[in-house]
Amino acid sequence: MDFTIEELSMNAWPSLYTIIYDGWVIRLANGYTNRANSINPIYTSRIKLEEKIQYCDDFFSRHNLPAAYKLVGLRKDEPCDEQKALDKILTHLNYDTNDETSIRLYKLSELRSNNNDGMKIQNDFDDQWINSVINYNKITEKHVPIFKKMLGNLALEKIVVSKMIGNEIAGCGFGAIQNNYVGVFDIVVKEEFRGNGYGREIVETILSESARRGVKSSYLQVRMDNSVALHLYGKMGYREIYRYWYKKKKNEKGAVV
Repeated sequence: MDFTIEELSMNAWPSLYTIIYDGWVIRLANGYTNRANSINPIYTSRIKLEEKIQYCDDFFSRHNLPAAYKLVGLRKDEPCDEQKALDKILTHLNYDTNDETSIRLYKLSELRSNNNDGMKIQNDFDDQWINSVINYNKITEKHVPIFKKMLGNLALEKIVVSKMIGNEIAGCGFGAIQNNYVGVFDIVVKEEFRGNGYGREIVETILSESARRGVKSSYLQVRMDNSVALHLYGKMGYREIYRYWYKKKKNEKGAVV
């Protein structure tokens, strides 16, 4: 399994704290988003899996968070070879599978001309963009400082796009560039402006600006339960290359904690 996109996406969506433990990348961000609060077993291990699971469970428990293991494969019932054993053990330990997500890739050589009318392109986040994402994504008050700090931790080259209607941001998103890839993140449109194709325009603006800077490929992540986004990105030409999902422990009543 090639973990290139996994590495890129971790850099593009930084956690507050990162611990490397025997080939596993442990990320913490005080509970804001699964991606930034997860155990990522992407490199070769030497310690026994049972011992590592106990360490990670204890580590997350000390931070008052449930351990979430991010597993990678073609489908949730087919993890890649090096993670099959871990998936099997976690299932035996009463961990449930949830939040299956599709990783999709797009070659910028396929990009056609697009409409950039009303698009504001910046190299960094400003207060108006940040506050728009907070409001449109309904980020809770306790997570706002975490979200802002995570954006501040993003050290990669950025393309920050806003769809402007007058002086108002109708929708926005950003791209993070590394190694000839641009990752597309936080595409959100204000509720009253949805259905006008602004989300697609924002993504296409990120892609065209990336191509202008010499980037060759784009990747994004979309949950399998988001039918609207799956349809949009499929129409745009993004093709699935693999999926990931999380294993989280269930409580005595069978609910994921």
